Amino acid sequence: MPKLATKTGLKRKPFDKKKPLVELKNVTKKYKNKVALDGIDFVIKSGDRIGIIGANGSGKSTMSEIIGGIRQPTSGEVIRQDNLVIGLQFQDSKYPIGISVMDMIKYYLHTFSIEMSESQLKELLRTYQINGFENKFIEGLSGGQQQRLNILLSVIHDPDLVILDEVSTGLDIEVRAQIFDFLKQNIVKKKKAMILVTHMMSEVEDFCEKYIYVHNGVIKDAGKVKDLIKEYGSVHEYTWKMFEENKKADLKKQYEEEEKQAKEKADKASNKKKKNKVDHLISENKDYGKNWPLISLMLKYYYKGFFVPFFLLAYPILILFLQGFAFSTMDADPNTGILPIHSLVGSISMVQAMSVGIFIIPQTILEFKNSVLMKRIGATNIKPVFFVISVIFIGFIFIMIAFLWTLLWAGIFFGHKFGWNVVALPSDILPTIPFLIILIITSISLGMMFASIFKSTTSFIAVSNVFYLPVAFLSGGFVPIEMITNSEILKYVTYINPFKYCLDPFLAAWNGKFVFQSIYYAYIPISLAIIAVCIGFAGWKLRWQA
Repeated sequence: MPKLATKTGLKRKPFDKKKPLVELKNVTKKYKNKVALDGIDFVIKSGDRIGIIGANGSGKSTMSEIIGGIRQPTSGEVIRQDNLVIGLQFQDSKYPIGISVMDMIKYYLHTFSIEMSESQLKELLRTYQINGFENKFIEGLSGGQQQRLNILLSVIHDPDLVILDEVSTGLDIEVRAQIFDFLKQNIVKKKKAMILVTHMMSEVEDFCEKYIYVHNGVIKDAGKVKDLIKEYGSVHEYTWKMFEENKKADLKKQYEEEEKQAKEKADKASNKKKKNKVDHLISENKDYGKNWPLISLMLKYYYKGFFVPFFLLAYPILILFLQGFAFSTMDADPNTGILPIHSLVGSISMVQAMSVGIFIIPQTILEFKNSVLMKRIGATNIKPVFFVISVIFIGFIFIMIAFLWTLLWAGIFFGHKFGWNVVALPSDILPTIPFLIILIITSISLGMMFASIFKSTTSFIAVSNVFYLPVAFLSGGFVPIEMITNSEILKYVTYINPFKYCLDPFLAAWNGKFVFQSIYYAYIPISLAIIAVCIGFAGWKLRWQA
C-alpha cells in the first residue's frame, strides 16, 4: 500500500500538541430561518479521531465545514492553532470546466512544495482507481471518480487534521476497501487528527476512537467507540474480513498484470528508441509559494476552456473582419479628415478591453465561488482576497492582450492599404494613456460588481449579454462612433453608457482631435464616481460564505 511523501520544501512550524487543535465555543449557525447548529461546544486534540454521526440534515456537514474554516459561524467562537494544515473532502464535487485531475494534484503538490515522482503518483492513482484519467476534466468524471479524487486531495499534502464528509458516497465495494486501507496507513498509523462525518457506524468503528451524535444541530451524545461497540456489538466485522481476503488478492493480481503489461510496453519502446526508462518528477522539492500555484491553476482553467481563448483571440478577428471590411471602403470625413476605419478600430479595441471586465472577470469569480474549488483553495490557506486579487491581475493582463491583439489584426487586415500607423495606432498617443487606464479600472470594477450581484453563472450570462450589446454599440463597436454622435437621438442615449465618460476623450485623442474641453471636468469625476460605486458595492455585497 503506497504512503504519501511528507518531505516538503516548506519548513512547517509545529503546533503545540498539548493544546487543542480546534475548539468550538458556543457555536451557532443559522441559514435564514433554519438553525443548523445550536450552541455547539467541541474540542479536537492532537491525534483525536472523532466520528460525527447523525441523520441527514442534523448539522454534521455544517459543523465539519466550520471546523475546517470553510464556513463562518453566525455566533460563537472558533479557535484554531496557528500553522495548522487541514485536509478536507467534500460531498459536493463541482469544478469549473477546464480543470483536469492532474491540474488539481499539481496545485496541491506545488502549494505545499511536496516532492513526488511519476511512479509514486501512478501508484496513488492506481490505489484510487483513477489511473488513466489524469488529463481528463474533473467535470467529465463520474460521481465515483470525482469522490475518489476528492479523498486523495484531502490527504495528499500530509495535513495535520483531516476532515472527511460522507467518504463512502459514490464508492463501490472494491474501491472503498483500497481507499480505506490507504487512509488507515496515512491517518490512523500516523496518529493524525481526523474528523469523520458519516451515518455509517461501521466507518466509525474502523477509524475512530471517539464519536459524537448530532441531532437538530445539537450534540446529544458523545463517548468512546469501544464503549459503544461493547454495548451494542457489530455485524460488519465478518463481511470486512472476507472482503479483505478475497478482493485484495484479486486487485493485487490485477495490478501485477497491469505492471507486467506496462513493463513489456516500456521495454519495446526502450528497444526501439534505445533509451532507458526514466522516472520523471511531476513535482519537485521546490518552494512555489501559495499564490503562484493558484494563478497557474486559474490559467489552466482559462486556456483549457473554450470561452476565454475564443473571446480574447478569435472574437476580435471576427468582428474586425465583419465590421472593418464594411467600412474600409469609405473615404475620410471631409470636415474632420478622420477615416471611418481608423475610428472603428479604436472603438473595437476599447470594446474588446471592456468585455474582459464585463464577462471574464465576473464569470471567473462566480465559477470558482460556486464550485468546490473555493473550498479547495481555502483548504490550502489561501484567503478569498488573494483569489480576487489574482483574478484582477490576470484580468488586467487579458485586457491588455485584447486591446493589443485587436490592433495587431487591424494592422494585418488594413495596414497594407492605409498604413499600419494610420489604422492601428492612436493619432495622439499621450492623451490616450490616462483615459485608457480609467477605462481599464472601470471595466474591472464593473466586473467585480457583477460578480457580487449574481449568484449563478447562468443568470449572469443572460443579463451580461443584454447589458453588453447596447454598451458595445453605443461605444462604437459596431459602427464608427461618429455615426452615433451625429444622430440627433443616439447622441443623447450614449449618456447611459458607463464607459462614455472616459471613452469620448480617448477616441478624440485616438483620432487626433483631442482638445481638453470644459465638459471633461465633469466626465472625469463621473468616471471616478462610477468606479467608486462599483468597488464599494462589490466590497459590501460580495459574500464568500454560502
